[in-house]
Amino acid sequence: MKRILKIIIFSVLILFAGFWVWYEYTYSMDTVIPFEVNDANLETKVLIASQGSRFKDSLVQGIIRHYQNDAVYFKVIDAYTMFTVDIDKWDALVIINSWEYGSPPRNVKKFIKNHPSQLDKLIILSTVGSSNIALEDVDVISGESIIEKTPKYTSIVVERLDKIIKPKTLHKF
Repeated sequence: MKRILKIIIFSVLILFAGFWVWYEYTYSMDTVIPFEVNDANLETKVLIASQGSRFKDSLVQGIIRHYQNDAVYFKVIDAYTMFTVDIDKWDALVIINSWEYGSPPRNVKKFIKNHPSQLDKLIILSTVGSSNIALEDVDVISGESIIEKTPKYTSIVVERLDKIIKPKTLHKF
C-alpha cells in the first residue's frame, strides 16, 4: 500500500512539474534587448520598460514611430530591470507588461509603490484576459495581447503620453 501511495504522489508531482514547465514555456515573456532612439541630450526623455512578445514589441515600435519627427529621446529596457531606473531622469515612463498569475509582476508593483508621488509620469499597459483589471491609485490600460489591436493600443498610449510630454516637445527636429 505504501508503495502505491508513493507512486501516486510521485506521478502527481511529475505531472505538476510537467505542467509548470509547459506553462512557463508557453506564456513566459521574452527578454527585451535595451536600445535608444535619438540623442540622450534632448530635453524630453521617455523610458519604455517592456516585456518581450510580438504584441509588445509591435506596440513599442508603434510608439517610437509616432514620435519619429519629434525631439524626444527614448530608451527601451526590459521591464525586469526597472529596479535600476532613476525616475527623476525621465519625463514619462511607459510600462508594458503581462499580468502573471492574476497580478502584475512584483517588480512593477514595487516600482509603483516606491514612487507614489510620481504616478503622473507613468503609463501602464498590461496585457491580461480582461479589460477590467486595475491597480490601486494607478490608471492602467488593460486588454488582450492581440496583434491586430496594436494600432488601437498604440493610439491610447500615445494620447496619454502626449498629455505628459507635449508641453516640452513643441519643437521638432
